[in-house]
Amino acid sequence: MYIGNGSYCYANSASMLLKQVGEVVSPALLEVLTGVGLGVTMYGNGMLFLHNNAFDPDAGLSKAMKALGYHFQENWSDPEAECPLNELRNVLKISPAILGPIDMGYLRYAPNHQYAKGSDHYVLAYDMDGEYVYLHDPASFPYVRLALDQLDLTWKAADIPYGRGAYQYWHSIEKVNNPSDDEIYANSIRFFQHIYEQTGVIGASIGAKTGQDAITAFSEIIKRGEVTGATSGTLKYFVFQLGAKRANDFSLYFEKRNPKLARLKQQQSEILGLLHCLAVEENWTALADKLLEFGKLEEAFERELCGLSVLV
Repeated sequence: MYIGNGSYCYANSASMLLKQVGEVVSPALLEVLTGVGLGVTMYGNGMLFLHNNAFDPDAGLSKAMKALGYHFQENWSDPEAECPLNELRNVLKISPAILGPIDMGYLRYAPNHQYAKGSDHYVLAYDMDGEYVYLHDPASFPYVRLALDQLDLTWKAADIPYGRGAYQYWHSIEKVNNPSDDEIYANSIRFFQHIYEQTGVIGASIGAKTGQDAITAFSEIIKRGEVTGATSGTLKYFVFQLGAKRANDFSLYFEKRNPKLARLKQQQSEILGLLHCLAVEENWTALADKLLEFGKLEEAFERELCGLSVLV
């Protein structure tokens, strides 16, 4: 099993927020309980993503923390509203805050920020003065500062295609319930089943392909040699490596309760690691064929998961 880094920005930020009140929850568990990494979607732009369209990271993050028994404040603003700097300043006097989604293109402490415009991200804000907000950025930047004019731009996230509003944040978290491991697991299965049920319905309504249809269609695009520079970059730097870690963590989550689901996710993780290598090597023919193998595993996982009966 893999232990190491991954693009778990919202899960890492939530784990840091919980740590501030003495609660130790692994980012891997939070990531799994968001449900974001389940399913496959190919949007109208022709790009394949290994996530569903039913729960975006912001909604998934709230769902995961509630599932574990936590209460917290979550805020967002109208897209035309002014940046709530004074509001955030007052909040940070009593609690750190997860900010997100934010736009990575305005994070000037990141050396390559200029190449990341339009990429979503989450960070933990812990202090603020008249010039800067101070952040723990889980993308390898602890204790960094960001000028307030840049905070406005990144936090507004005008170019991020999801979110319940601008300037979204979570703070003031506390434990209010103590669900048992059995309750958490049972509720997560119901939630995961709901995600798969909704993904196809939502996909049809927005003109997106999902599941096996998405994988087959994307494989055909690759076989036709229609891999653009943007598609190549997304596959090399994001899709498969993140997908492999997520599948690995789902495998660990199911390991003691459903060995079959755990095995399917482990097999997915191995294939996704290989797909990453093939993308970097630009061996598109082999990648297209191997992607179809991943699709068979995804189909088997969905069928097994959705066929479960949960009694708790």
